[in-house]
Parts: sequence; structure tokens; C-alpha cells
Amino acid sequence: MSSKKQILYVIAIGFFAANGVTAEETPALGQIIPTEELAGLSTTVYPDGEGLPPGSGTVQAGKVVYEDQCSICHGANGEGDMSMYIPILASTGKPDHGFHWSTGHSWPYATSLFEYIRTAMPPFNPKELSDEEIYAVTAYILHMNGFLPEDGEVSQSTLPDIKMPAQDYISSKWEKEESQY
Repeated sequence: MSSKKQILYVIAIGFFAANGVTAEETPALGQIIPTEELAGLSTTVYPDGEGLPPGSGTVQAGKVVYEDQCSICHGANGEGDMSMYIPILASTGKPDHGFHWSTGHSWPYATSLFEYIRTAMPPFNPKELSDEEIYAVTAYILHMNGFLPEDGEVSQSTLPDIKMPAQDYISSKWEKEESQY
């Protein structure tokens, strides 16, 4: 360590010592987090459905959530606004190139769609939606892309079974690692 760094280090230690910082005034670093609290922090959902919470949602209920929470950015029909980098959520048929691919044609797993909505949407208040609302809006987005009928429903047990078109043309590191075991 250079002499200037040593001097700054000594000054910093002196500053903290002079201010009388005690253990009671510091964050509770190094303490064990209770299991029930930790469970609420872990939100990873895997392609096989591991990590999905209990619940379900219908296309019709999802339409209501979508109109209230999503359409302001993504448009009434999921058309997005690429001039503002707002992704296209729905399109009919596979587009010619990736820039215009909808979420339905570029995401390989329906479970990933659920997880993304749960983690990051709506952007102005993420994690605001209940699990049932997330299942419902996921169902509606899948319906807008033609993957679920109008009377469709998704749940913890059915969402992993929905085959997304991108599974055919996107390589999954997760699947490669799983097949090794």
C-alpha cells in the first residue's frame, strides 16, 4: 500500500472511532435470515415449473389485468412501441427477424414469462400483482399469441406444459445442463 493510501486508511479508521459507532448502530450484518422470510425473496422459476407458486388464472381475468396494468405501455393489442423500446407482446405468425419478434415468439418458456412479469412488471410498481393476477395476465399474453384459447387457463401445473415456438430455435443452457445428470 502506498503511503498516501495508508494515510487515508488511518484517517478513515480515526473518523469512525471518533464518531463512536457501536455495534448497536450498525446494520445486522451476518445474522441468519428466517426461512419464511428467505422464501419470499427467492422467486426463480425454472422451465419445468419448479419455483412456481400455487395458483391459476384465466384468459378472461388476464384481459382485465392487462387493460388496467399493461396496455398503457404495450398497447391495446400487445403491439408495443419499438421506437420507445417497449417490447411487442403479441403478433400473429413468426416474424422475419428478431427485432420484431413478439414475446410469444422469442421466449422459449411460458414459465419465464410468468417470472418476468412477477419480478419486473408493471415497471412503475414491480411486484404489485398477486400470483393470481400474474397467472391471468400470462394466460392473456399467451392467448394473444395464439397459444391458448379464449376460455383458456394456466396454473402451477399446466404452465410448464405450454410449448413456446422459440423452444425449437433457441438453445437452452438449462436443458443442456439438466440432460447431463
